[in-house]
This record gives sequence, structure tokens and C-alpha cells, in this order.
Amino acid sequence: MPEAFARAPGESAERAAVRYEFDDLDWQAVETGLPDTDDERQKRWYGYPLVGTVARLDLKLARAVGGTEVSVEVYGAADDVLRAQVRLVCDMAASYDIGRA
Repeated sequence: MPEAFARAPGESAERAAVRYEFDDLDWQAVETGLPDTDDERQKRWYGYPLVGTVARLDLKLARAVGGTEVSVEVYGAADDVLRAQVRLVCDMAASYDIGRA
């Protein structure tokens, strides 16, 4: 695995994927953008960039109408390793109720 994608002990998955530290300001931006989204209307999805030191990923998020589920689409140039990391993070997120600690 190329060193740029290696995950250091204790490093979060999204930081390992693009070398970006997702912090409280990011959570606040996503929490502010999500309430008015609609997963059934593409123009009502919320876009958020993750610009790291080794890659950029553009996230599109939308809340399910009348529900709590959040749909996520990820765009950006990625090699096989980064694609696998993104799939893993999305699969893990789908299994949990994710929020700030």
C-alpha cells in the first residue's frame, strides 16, 4: 500500500483516506446543511468538499424525507485503494448512528 494511504495507529478513517482532519467546524457545516435536504430531489442535496493533502473528495449528502437516514454520494479522482477506503467508511457509517461525541 502506498505510504500516502497508510493509516497510522489511532488515525481516523477519513483522515487516512484523504489526509484531512474532519473537525467540529466540519460537523457544524454538515449539521447546518442537512436539514433542508431531500434525497428524492437531486437539487436539494448538500455538497461538502474534503480537501486533503493527498486527495480531494466531494461529498453530496441528503436526508431521507420523513426519516433519519442520510444518503451519501462521493465524487473525486481515486485509485483502487482510496475507493476501497471510501466504501469501507460508508459501509461502517451505515451500521451506526454517527454524531459528534
